[in-house]
Amino acid sequence: MRRVFIPVLVLFCCVVAACPAAQAGKTETVQSALWTPAELAGSPAERKSGRLGAPDTTSPVSVTPPSLPPLPAKLTGSIRRVDTHGAKLVALTFDLCELADQASGYDAAVIDALRAAGARATLFVGGKWMRSHPLRAMQLIADPLFEIGNHAWTHGNFGRLHPDAMIREIAWTQAQYAELRSELVHLAQERGVSDKDLATIPQAPVLFRFPYGRCRPEALDMLAKMGLAAVQWNLTTGDPDSASTPERVLKNVLERVRPGDIIIGHANGNGHGTGQALPGLLAELTNRGYTLVTVSELLAAGRPVVTSDCYDSHPGDTAQYDAVFGDGTTHPRKKSGSGPLPKPTQAP
Repeated sequence: MRRVFIPVLVLFCCVVAACPAAQAGKTETVQSALWTPAELAGSPAERKSGRLGAPDTTSPVSVTPPSLPPLPAKLTGSIRRVDTHGAKLVALTFDLCELADQASGYDAAVIDALRAAGARATLFVGGKWMRSHPLRAMQLIADPLFEIGNHAWTHGNFGRLHPDAMIREIAWTQAQYAELRSELVHLAQERGVSDKDLATIPQAPVLFRFPYGRCRPEALDMLAKMGLAAVQWNLTTGDPDSASTPERVLKNVLERVRPGDIIIGHANGNGHGTGQALPGLLAELTNRGYTLVTVSELLAAGRPVVTSDCYDSHPGDTAQYDAVFGDGTTHPRKKSGSGPLPKPTQAP
């Protein structure tokens, strides 16, 4: 398994109190002590998703997440991309989530392709998905290539959720991460991993992605008070579309990519063509001189482009999902014409 790491100087261009990217990088020690390359490799069978008979609304074992300092003013709002002043840096991001009435999969093709290329990425992971996939979640948490962000507990729609429910979606996911990190630390200590190496595993996610790309002002304010930066995107692979193919994923990204972009795809079995497209996409981005970084590294390398709304290509476009998905935590009971999926765009 080839590992290619970017220079870490960008990690120190801001102080801890001002930027999530100032966190120290993870070492390979924890991951290599616990799993062989064969154990890390996935299988196509893990990709399968399905529906549950009844929604699972249970909480994690612990519902008290670690606390974070309030978010710096420059990171409040919806972060769409970063002005890197021309530096050819881009952040690949992948969502792994499941609704209350869903059992999502694990798209090993995506994760294996990133690892094979030594490509850094940010994974926005739902709390319920982490609970359903504890082994895979711990492997992702331990992997030095990956940064873990919060993608809500059951993919709730923050355009419609009651404030109490918004807090649960955020806090339960933080708590589930903390629970798995604790288990990861225990397992690693049994293998003789040092406290110094274990300390490189972040205590808590510091980034959040709104499900459906949907938010409202009180949700952004809530996140800022909880110390989480809201990370949107400005370029999508288009992989939620069931008609998506590897060729379309390549075309969608390569025709639009520019320095400072935050690119969204999916790794929970609900992205189409992404895993097959990734080897070629990673190679071509490298050929064009791009360096792949995590979102926090991207934020540290330039000026965040922040808006007061969460949208795909233009303000207000994700509001359509309110009528389709309601609070977003379960699938619509009837097929009512879900409206168009987000089209591949490169928005400001």
